[in-house]
Amino acid sequence: MARRRRYEGLNPFVAAGLIKFSEEGELERIKLTPKSAVVISVALIAAILVLNLIHPL
Repeated sequence: MARRRRYEGLNPFVAAGLIKFSEEGELERIKLTPKSAVVISVALIAAILVLNLIHPL
């Protein structure tokens, strides 16, 4: 029986390439508070509903 190769010190997901790690500072992130995320979501839903009432497809 073939012996499986073990990745010492590595998580299996990392070894399989399923998780990608980026270096610090490589990717800038937008920081939102939960309250602002809810407000933006509700505003977007309201805008879509208003546009559907004004110009139905």
